[in-house]
Amino acid sequence: MIYMDTELKQKIYDMVRDFESEVVEFKEANNDYSFKNIGKYFSALGNEANIRGKAEAWLVFGITNQGEFKGTDYRRSGNLQSLKKEITNGTNERLTFLDIYDLTMEKCRIVAFQIPPAIPGIPTTWNGAAWARENESLVPLPMNKVDLIRSQVGMDWSKEIIQEATLEDLNPEAVAYARKMFSKRQEDRKKAKEILSGLSDMDVLNKAGLCFKGKI
Repeated sequence: MIYMDTELKQKIYDMVRDFESEVVEFKEANNDYSFKNIGKYFSALGNEANIRGKAEAWLVFGITNQGEFKGTDYRRSGNLQSLKKEITNGTNERLTFLDIYDLTMEKCRIVAFQIPPAIPGIPTTWNGAAWARENESLVPLPMNKVDLIRSQVGMDWSKEIIQEATLEDLNPEAVAYARKMFSKRQEDRKKAKEILSGLSDMDVLNKAGLCFKGKI
């Protein structure tokens, strides 16, 4: 979701109260902050949000690790929103921020980056590397977390046995096509056509390798 000013302020107060989690990072960022590190946090926080089933992650400038409001001058002169385009040059799938907010809290300027979770099945990378949070540090995404994200790829139902399926569940045209192609594959065998003509559709499908009620 995209936040209105009042909603976002309450969200940030809640995050400060709960302190940092694996999907929230506070940085004082007085005057500037490394673009390279922003990219790494984009990857790390997005991956952590995916693993934890969160709709978003946050990188917040102007608040210290102790939850103090200090304010930031990061890109105060402008071009803050251009980061949305700039970040896509280093991410896979051309991911970017959901939004970037510039607001005032406790008489301090706060900049909040709203980061999307990694796409299901695809860890978010920055310049080809996937990152993760580990306490206060950024580390390469561990293989167990890589596997957690990659395992989210949807199930291939074409490889599953449907126990209750019957011939009536299939399109008659598909059954006829299966018989035609199986016959073509067997046409060089003696008496193949004669034998095939006597087989039921179910027999042909089972011989072709299609599964019904667990039988092949």
